[in-house]
Amino acid sequence: MVTQPEDQGRDVVENVGADRPLLGERWRALSRRARMTIAVSSGSVALGAVLGYVAATRPPPPPPDPVAATTVRITGVQMPQGSSLDFGVTIRIASASAVTLTGSRQGYDGFLQTRPVPVAVLPPGRALVLHTRLNVYCQLPLPPPGTPLLFVTVRNDRREGRAPVVPTAAQTAAIDDAVQRICVH
Repeated sequence: MVTQPEDQGRDVVENVGADRPLLGERWRALSRRARMTIAVSSGSVALGAVLGYVAATRPPPPPPDPVAATTVRITGVQMPQGSSLDFGVTIRIASASAVTLTGSRQGYDGFLQTRPVPVAVLPPGRALVLHTRLNVYCQLPLPPPGTPLLFVTVRNDRREGRAPVVPTAAQTAAIDDAVQRICVH
């Protein structure tokens, strides 16, 4: 029987750099000050990356409540013309955030709104002046002071709500005068 010599038939693999120190050995070979500097720097970079990611992917804050962001007030009450059964009201609508006016309705059963508020988009910081007309039912008593004359419906991405239009004492007196003029005829 013939046998091969021991060094024949084997592949010789040479491991270049096998005598270099491993990472753990190199880490332990560093001074304590160098290790602390590297650890703190790496931690700071990782923390900065995480905070940057959280700040970049945070959703925007929700818009404010549309009724709370909107102010509606009466700027004028027009007296009835001749023997007409309605009187005009001018209202000013302002909003701190973007809202859409989607309509209006009367706040008291003794009045019927004959010219509703049109649908309009109101950008933030802008004001809109609108004119509406109210028809009067003379058989019903006048609304008490502090009762909303109208409700303006406003909507944004958060929800839809009704902003009350409450006349001041002087405007209530002007409305009472207009109703008296209409109901005397």
